Amino acid sequence: MLRKLIFLVFFLCIPSIVLAQPFHVRTSSFVSIDGETVFDSSYLTDGNSTTGWIEDGEGSGAGEWVQFFFPAQVIVDSVEIVNGVAGGKMGKVNRIKDVSVSFSGGQRQEFTLIDSDIKQGPRIRKFPTTSLGIKVRSVYQQKNVDYAGLAEVVIKYHRITPEELAAAAATEKDPLDTSVAGEAVVLNTRKMSVEEKQALYQKMSELEKKKVVLDELKAFFDKFYSNFVTINEEYPRMHTQDKFMLESSTFESFRDMLVRRGVLEKYQQAVVSTSGLRYSIRTLTPSEVELWVKGEYTVIYDMQPHQIKENSLFHLKKEYGEWKVKNKTEF
Repeated sequence: MLRKLIFLVFFLCIPSIVLAQPFHVRTSSFVSIDGETVFDSSYLTDGNSTTGWIEDGEGSGAGEWVQFFFPAQVIVDSVEIVNGVAGGKMGKVNRIKDVSVSFSGGQRQEFTLIDSDIKQGPRIRKFPTTSLGIKVRSVYQQKNVDYAGLAEVVIKYHRITPEELAAAAATEKDPLDTSVAGEAVVLNTRKMSVEEKQALYQKMSELEKKKVVLDELKAFFDKFYSNFVTINEEYPRMHTQDKFMLESSTFESFRDMLVRRGVLEKYQQAVVSTSGLRYSIRTLTPSEVELWVKGEYTVIYDMQPHQIKENSLFHLKKEYGEWKVKNKTEF
């Protein structure tokens, strides 16, 4: 797995730049720039970094949203974003970090924006939709700055054809298919006792058991890939005891090489998003799981996003109540 770090620089994502106006825009809240009572969507396509959407909600901006409505059912080809709003009426405005994208059919994606005013184009999945929502999950917080926003959101789309509509209907997920792709996960914050967990597990159907495990594994792999890319010392501990020594030795050797080359800090400052990964359980017992991890995860460093492809079969085992990697086979 460490060999992938060597090739990160070759996965620079270069977004396409095409303009297409959405039909209508709604926001959860907004700061009026020129006394408007309804948000003026032209601010998001005027090429001016001092205008745009600035949220006006409570707190840092988490939970605020902007939604674009299209004149018909369409396929979104690309979204280009300029993060933050530079100066202008409100002075400093925080840039947005993590966002959730929603489609009219209920599908969702999550991705991380760069803390920069350069144009960036997160990869959007091709769902038939009549709207596209962007919800703020977190921001790059500056001291004494209360607002967050986006200067530009340029959307390219095309009206869905009958052939695309038929293809989308034919490839809709089977109700028994438990693989997920970039879905937001809501975890129960109250910790149940071991007895409660065992009783609940016995009452669950096989489908429900898979869903619970997938929720746990989504959180696990988010940490796993982040620790791997940023050379976090927790990474070897995410493997089973019988693999820990080998992983630690390999990890320390690679870490020493990065120190000698003077690039360790570069890796440690990277931001990782796993929203592009899909998980599909192959076999499942209460203490072990075998599953496919496919798709791509995004690594952001040097102000650039890099897409890293993944197609691996993982074997995980629970040790002391926590999932650990027992084996991984890359394809």
